[in-house]
Amino acid sequence: MKKFLLTAALMLLVSLSASAYQASFKSGNFFYYVTSQSAATVSLIYDPSLSNTDTHPHYTNLSGEITIPATVTNEGTTYTVNYIGMRAFYKNSTITKVNIPNTIKKIGEGAFYQCTALTKITIPNGVTEIANSVFQGCTKASELTLSNTVETIGNNVFKGCTSLHMVAIPEGVKTIKYGAFENCTNLSAVFFYGETLEELHNVVFNGCTSLNSINFPKSLYLVGSNVMKGTPWWNNQADGLVYIGSAAYKYKGEMPDGTDITLNAGTKGIATSCFEGCTGLTSINLPNSLIVISTYAFNGCTHLKTVSIPNSVTTMYGYTFNGCSALTSVTLPNTIPNIPSYTFAGCSSLKTVNVPNSVEEIGSSAFKDCSSLTTLPISNSVKNVSSGAYENCTGLTSATFPNSVTTIGNQVFSGCTGLKSLTIPKSVISIDTYGISIVGGCVNLKTLNIDNSYCASISKFAGVKEIVETVTLGNSIYEIPEDAFKDCTALKKVTLPNDFTALGKSAFSGCTQLGDVYCPRPRPIPIDASVFSGVQQSTCKLHVPAGTKELYKEMAVWKEFYDINEDAGTGGGGNQSGILGDLNNDKMVDVDDVNKLINIILDLE
Repeated sequence: MKKFLLTAALMLLVSLSASAYQASFKSGNFFYYVTSQSAATVSLIYDPSLSNTDTHPHYTNLSGEITIPATVTNEGTTYTVNYIGMRAFYKNSTITKVNIPNTIKKIGEGAFYQCTALTKITIPNGVTEIANSVFQGCTKASELTLSNTVETIGNNVFKGCTSLHMVAIPEGVKTIKYGAFENCTNLSAVFFYGETLEELHNVVFNGCTSLNSINFPKSLYLVGSNVMKGTPWWNNQADGLVYIGSAAYKYKGEMPDGTDITLNAGTKGIATSCFEGCTGLTSINLPNSLIVISTYAFNGCTHLKTVSIPNSVTTMYGYTFNGCSALTSVTLPNTIPNIPSYTFAGCSSLKTVNVPNSVEEIGSSAFKDCSSLTTLPISNSVKNVSSGAYENCTGLTSATFPNSVTTIGNQVFSGCTGLKSLTIPKSVISIDTYGISIVGGCVNLKTLNIDNSYCASISKFAGVKEIVETVTLGNSIYEIPEDAFKDCTALKKVTLPNDFTALGKSAFSGCTQLGDVYCPRPRPIPIDASVFSGVQQSTCKLHVPAGTKELYKEMAVWKEFYDINEDAGTGGGGNQSGILGDLNNDKMVDVDDVNKLINIILDLE
C-alpha cells in the first residue's frame, strides 16, 4: 500500500510540474507560445482563439509603429522571444513599422503577409532564415534592410512589394528561393555584397519591370529558370549565351543550325532550361570547372548528338537531356550519385551510356523511350531502380540486374517489346508494383532467371504468365511458394534450386506445356500431389543428378514422371566454382553456404 501511495504521489508531482506553465499566454499586446521550457524561449503568435488564419487579419487593434519585446515574463518565468510565428501579423493593414529585437532567430512563413501599410522592413542581426512569403504583398514597403546573418531568403518573401526601388543583399546570404522578389515592379537596382551567394531559384526577379542594374557575384553557380524574365536587364542583353555569375544562364535569340558551343572557362553551373528548345545545338563542350547541370538544361535539343560530362560535375537534375532525339552517346562523370528522373527520356537514338560506379539510383523514367538501347544501362553500384526507368526501351533484348540492386519500382520494363530475358539477383528485397507489373507489355519475355525468394513467383511479373517459357530458380531460393507458377501455360522448362527445402502446393499446377523439369537435389523431398497437377508427367522429362534416379522413382509424385534422366549435374554435391567454402556453387562464400553445411550435418540432404 505504501509503494502504491508513493507511486501515486510521484505521478502527481510529475503532472503538477508539467502543468506549472502555460503552453500559450498573452503578455502586453501579443500572444506567445512556449517553444522550450528548459531554454525559456517563446514564439510570438497570433491570437489562438482565431480558428481560421486565412480569413482573419491579426492584431487589428494595433496600428502605427510597434515594438516586439526581446523578453516577456509569465508566472515568474522570463522568456526570450526568439521566433516570430507563422502568419503572426497576417493581413494587418494598419501597422506601419515593426521594431524586431536581435533575439529573433527566425521569422515564420507569412508572418507579415499583405501588411499593406508597412513602409519599412528591417531584419535584425541573429536572423539566419526568412521563411516563405513573410513580407509578400507589403505594397508600401519602400525600404529594406537585411542583416549579414541572413543565409536564406525563402519563397516569395518580398513578392509584390511594389514600392521597393533598391535592394542591397549583404554578404552571408547563400540562397534566394523561388520568386523572392517577383513582381517588385519598381525595383530598379539590386546590389550583392561579397561572394557568398550560391543559389538563385526560379523566377526570383521575374516581372521586376524596372530592374536594369544588378551585379551577380562569381560565387553564384546554381540558377533556376526565368530568374530575370521581364526585366530591362534581360532585354538589354545581346543575343547569344548569357551568363549570370559563374553560371550559363540562358541562350537568347534564335540559335542557328549547326551551332557548336564551348562554355567559358570557370563556368560552374548550367541554369535550368538554359538551352531548352535550342534545336540548332549540335555539340556542347563543357569545362572541368563545371559542378552542376540543372533541370531541363538541354531539354528538346533535338540535334545534339554527343555529350561528354567532366568529372568535376557532382550534381545533375532531372530532364537534363529529355527529348534529345539525336543523342547517340553520353559519357557520364564518376562523381554523380544518381541519374535523376527523365534525364534521358525520349533520347530515341541513344545507343551507349556508361553508368559509373558512383551511381546508386536510377531515377523514374530516366531512360524512358530510349528505343535504340540494346544493353541495360546500369552499374554494379546501383541500389534503387525507380518506376519506369527503362519503359519502352524496345531495343533491349536481355536485362540482368547486378547484385547491388535492392529495390525495383513499378513499370520498370513496361513496353519493352524486345525483352526476351530478365535476371533478378538475390539482393532484391522489394518490387513496388502498385498493381502495375514491372514487365507489362513485354510480349517476348520468354526467360526468367530468379535468384531471389522474394521474387520466386510469377505474381511479381504479372502480364507475362502466358508468355514465359523458361524459368531458372537460383540457389539462394530455399522455398518455392504455393501457386508460384500456377497456370503458366507457355512454360516449357524449369530449373529448381540446388537445395530447396519446400515446394509449395500447386507451384506448377496448370503448366500444360511443361516438358523439362531440372531438379539438382541429390535427395528428393516430399511434395504435394498438386505441385504438378495438370502437367503431363508421362511426357515431361525429369532431370536429376547422376546416381539419384532410383531415389526419385521411390518418392511419391516424383515417381509419376515417366522419363527420369540423370543429367541434372551434381546439384548440391561437390564444389564446382573452385572457391573454398562455396558449397552451393554461387561463386561466393556467405550465409547460404553455412545453411547448406548445417543441412548436410543434420542429414537433410
